[in-house]
Amino acid sequence: MEEIRQKILKVLTTIPAGVRYSTSDWGRILGDDKRGIRRVLDDLEAEGTIVVERDEGRPDKPLYRLKEVG
Repeated sequence: MEEIRQKILKVLTTIPAGVRYSTSDWGRILGDDKRGIRRVLDDLEAEGTIVVERDEGRPDKPLYRLKEVG
């Protein structure tokens, strides 16, 4: 799980602020199992490292982005 975490954080810190990815996007980008990715994303959300946005039209497809500092 730590490897997935590091990959997610690396991508989020290198892309422009505010870019959001879904769980499916992370599966394609990282090539890892979506269930493991989802667990790591949930942990990062609980820590306050990332922000989860849910579209009213697609609440089943949350989007994740790095929490802005400041």
